[in-house]
Amino acid sequence: MIELKDTMFFATGLALLGLTALPLVCGRRLVSVPTIYVVAGALIVALPIPWFVFDPLRSDWELAIVEHLTEIIVIVALAAAGLAVDTRAGRTEWQHAWALLGITMPLTIVALAALGLWAGLGLASALLLAAAMAPTDPVLAREVQVDGPTEGEEDDVRLSLTTESGLNDGLAFPFVWLAILVAEVGLSWSILGDWVLRDLFWRIAAALAVGCGVGWCVGTFTLSRWGDRATGGRNAGLVFLGATFLAYGATEAIDGYGFLAVFLASRVGRGVGRGDSGDAYVIKPHEIGEQFERILLAVLLLWLGGFAVSGLMAETRWSEVAIAVALTFVVRPVAGWIGLICTRGTRFERLTIAFFGIRGMGSFFYIAYAAAHAEFAQIDSVWRIAVIAVLISIFVHGMLAPIVMQRLPNRR
Repeated sequence: MIELKDTMFFATGLALLGLTALPLVCGRRLVSVPTIYVVAGALIVALPIPWFVFDPLRSDWELAIVEHLTEIIVIVALAAAGLAVDTRAGRTEWQHAWALLGITMPLTIVALAALGLWAGLGLASALLLAAAMAPTDPVLAREVQVDGPTEGEEDDVRLSLTTESGLNDGLAFPFVWLAILVAEVGLSWSILGDWVLRDLFWRIAAALAVGCGVGWCVGTFTLSRWGDRATGGRNAGLVFLGATFLAYGATEAIDGYGFLAVFLASRVGRGVGRGDSGDAYVIKPHEIGEQFERILLAVLLLWLGGFAVSGLMAETRWSEVAIAVALTFVVRPVAGWIGLICTRGTRFERLTIAFFGIRGMGSFFYIAYAAAHAEFAQIDSVWRIAVIAVLISIFVHGMLAPIVMQRLPNRR
């Protein structure tokens, strides 16, 4: 008799091995690796074999599992992205990222909150939907991000989407907290005042201080004669995970934004290590971080496929589908284009940046985190919209990304 643990081990092993071959098999085809894994997760649930899907709507412990798995993969993806970017931060060099954060994300949040209210969500749930779905995901956006460190010239499209996904937590998470506050005590001027001081100023400032501090300390020690570089990078994986978890844990302990701190720590550590020996070393922790990220991604994509067909969608309303479709094809592209009007680059490049606002695991974390901290009347609707939007993003963006990225050099 087949037991649950047997199918779990078998499917996980097959999924991990698939990560070594499927990218080569897919190549330039219209089917992406995440698409295959999501479909596989859905098929497993449909088969007459033992299988278990964590349902964050069913129990608190399942919600906690989803929250923490998505939390871990996001911080690992952010740390890897921070190490991958070669271009130094600056007003001109990162101008697209600043425009996407300062203009595109607020417009997206406002538009999604309005659509949520139109669909019948309460104010707290509409705010949560807007905050969770506005950011570009650092995990599933890998196809449109920069290559690894020291890989060569970074084009504006890849650089913009990588840096945006690394920094957008600093603007998205405050609105997650605003949704939590509204769900708990309602909206008032005193609540807004506390929110501005604590969730906008203090939490971001704490992330800046701790992230930069941890990045400088770990980077300086690692590249010293007592650090891992002196051993030839034998413990590069431990350095990567240790620095990532240290920055995240220390920031969260003082109520800062851990995601933002992790990305900043990676950027500062990368800056400390600039130069021949430092650049040679940073390749190792980046590669190990990416492998760890892929392992978690394979598991979570199987979960997403199973979760989507395990009963969640039974009560889907047309308005929920409309919001998910509008986010992908209208809200993000239009908000992105508005934000990028005055930036450099060709029209094709700006359109590409505006369109590829990929949604993914980060959105699920925000929703799970909020649901663990407050009661939201329409949380099931928020989950459905998020799942539909992420599935659309996986299929559409996953299909188009290789084609568009191939055309960028010719267009340039």
